[in-house]
Amino acid sequence: MSAVWGMRWGMAGKQGQILCAREHLNSLDESSMEEVKSAIRSVPHLAQYYEIGERFIRSKDGRITYVFAGLRRNLDSIKSKARILLCWVDEAETVTETAWQKLIPTVREDDSEIWVTWNPENKHSPTHARFRVNTPEHCNIVEMNWRDNPWFPDVLEKERIADKEKRPDIYDHIWEGDFKIFSEGAYYTVEMANARHEDRITRVPYERSVGVVTAWDLGVGDSTAIWFAQFIGPEVRLIDYYEASGVGLDHYARVLQEKGYIYDKHILPHDVRVRELGSGRSRLEVLDQLRVRPVEIAPQLNVDDGIQAVRSMLDSCWFDETKCEKGIDALRQYRRQYNEQMMVWAERPLHDWTSHCADAFRYLAIGYRVTSDWGAPIRRNLAGIV
Repeated sequence: MSAVWGMRWGMAGKQGQILCAREHLNSLDESSMEEVKSAIRSVPHLAQYYEIGERFIRSKDGRITYVFAGLRRNLDSIKSKARILLCWVDEAETVTETAWQKLIPTVREDDSEIWVTWNPENKHSPTHARFRVNTPEHCNIVEMNWRDNPWFPDVLEKERIADKEKRPDIYDHIWEGDFKIFSEGAYYTVEMANARHEDRITRVPYERSVGVVTAWDLGVGDSTAIWFAQFIGPEVRLIDYYEASGVGLDHYARVLQEKGYIYDKHILPHDVRVRELGSGRSRLEVLDQLRVRPVEIAPQLNVDDGIQAVRSMLDSCWFDETKCEKGIDALRQYRRQYNEQMMVWAERPLHDWTSHCADAFRYLAIGYRVTSDWGAPIRRNLAGIV
């Protein structure tokens, strides 16, 4: 389809580039180049219009050139590309909001267009928020599925029916375009499924007689995540979750105040003591000046031990389904990294949108294990933070 569009531009006397982008693209082998070549060769008049080489596609009159690029590593160089007539972003689920903010103003030729294609996985993704939740003006949204394919083959129909009957937990995502509930390779699939089946994902009210424990993962240049928990008897009640990026520590101190909770302790990662080059102060010192105290520094355990601590704690957890919605989704989808070349699961977790939330929860679990007085009567402080 992009080849047809490029031909129309060329016939109209326009000259420029068709940019085919993905979030991650380390080489042309990972791009959509072969897909575009196949589409061109399948239509005789397109095959006559384009010249196709091993590493290039361009019109024979020199007006239209295809460019393939990854947004994660090449975004600044894309901004300098001249005359982008059409930008097709494929597999756009993981494209960041920063990338969209930089890319969209780059496509600025008269009558230029941006096409975005993706399989929805996460209702919190910037792509979903930008195009489906807050759909721009003059934007057409089309949902296509297996039933929209008039050539849907029998072999796939058999596979679809088998998934519906035998694997209902994945059917809606794979065949009906719904979001993922659990990801393959996820660490906490069993525990989070148990929480759902046992109705521990529900409304969880704040108990004012028990102090709130927060657990933080402090991002550097990206998201900071905070869990809000109350330890009441054998139960760990997750009453709230907050995440933001691009703001200073004073923002999070204000969030704590605005929540209106009475705090018992704040669990912070071990690297909070590291002094920053710009200010010469550690973030621990900054938070202390902002009256975020008392603080518990999480022990520096390896990730596997922390994951085991989370698994041990999850069977005692109750989640507020509204205030913790994003955190719940992140814990469900926090997963191992997959090695495509070796076709094996790596030992380390995949770093993606779930990481900060899962790390903060891990610090909560580690703090819970090493502290003996959770749930003790709180010492109220009028400031609401101490």
